[in-house]
Amino acid sequence: MKKHILKIASIVLFAALAYGMNSCKGKKEKNENTDDTEMARGTYNAEKNVVTVVPLERKAFNKQLVCNGKLEAQSKVTLQFATQGTVAEIGVRDGQKVQKGQILASLDKEQPRRQLEQARLSYDKAEMSLADKLLDYGYSLSDTARIPADQKRVIYINCGFIDAQMSLANAERTYEQCDLRAPFSGKVASLKGRVHEQSGQLCTLIDDSRYLVRFSVLETEYKFIRVGQQVLVSPFVDNDVELKGSIISINPTVDQNGQIAVTAQVPGSDDLMDGMNVRITVENSIPDQLVVPKSAVVIRDNMDVLFRYKDGKSLWTYVNVLMSNTTEHVVEANKDRGADLELGDLIITSGNLNLGDEAPVVLE
Repeated sequence: MKKHILKIASIVLFAALAYGMNSCKGKKEKNENTDDTEMARGTYNAEKNVVTVVPLERKAFNKQLVCNGKLEAQSKVTLQFATQGTVAEIGVRDGQKVQKGQILASLDKEQPRRQLEQARLSYDKAEMSLADKLLDYGYSLSDTARIPADQKRVIYINCGFIDAQMSLANAERTYEQCDLRAPFSGKVASLKGRVHEQSGQLCTLIDDSRYLVRFSVLETEYKFIRVGQQVLVSPFVDNDVELKGSIISINPTVDQNGQIAVTAQVPGSDDLMDGMNVRITVENSIPDQLVVPKSAVVIRDNMDVLFRYKDGKSLWTYVNVLMSNTTEHVVEANKDRGADLELGDLIITSGNLNLGDEAPVVLE
């Protein structure tokens, strides 16, 4: 009996100790969790958006008309030898730049050289014959200026001097035409000639110092353009290239499609090629407009919105976009939505994609 009571007492004591240990463990875990939570709360900071701003001001706005057009070399000529012969040498290649007067190709000169020598010999003989003839009339070669014109002509014809003079000139010209020279500075294109072939068309020479830009505008856009107006030209293959030109002519007729042909001129560049498709931007300056960068305007509730910066917060402002070009908007406050804008307001231009009204922001 006594042993039975001691056994029960031992069981009760063990259970009490186990309960106490579990209770302590629970309190410890609870305390640890509580400390972690408090620490997390203590270190949490509200996230702030980093933004950039520009002051709102009135300035001139470049209204733009964008068209598609095609480049055309201002000067372009097909070159070929003026005389017959065998091509002996070609000194250029497609795309090569050449200077005015530079020899592009040459014909075999052996036969023209012999003809030239023969013509010079005939000329020298005719000149000697002329001197003898002049003596018969009491003149010398130094007296030709005072010989009467009719008498002089008869003397020259009788001694064969005029024929010899013309033959020499023709031989010299034929010899010179064996070299095909560039009539102006430019770039070689469409090279067709081959060495050892008979002479013919050699290549096309393009004056790439200037290009014509031909494009069309709608009849309703006629008032937007004028001769002398600046244009910006950019090839489709590289939008980063932008060259300044000017309108040089406007065709005073409207075609069957309701369009007007316009021609502009642009300086040459290694980025341009004859026949290249380009984008033309015509600009007109409109003064005294509220202008903001395009990045400042975002869409909220299917409406145009910009954010103003004030006291470390973003202020949601509804606007109406009146005009746009490739980089800027002309805006006004949307009075129907109770918005207002004032000169000098700091307009947020970046970091605004996910902003809300009165969101905390930090200037970059």
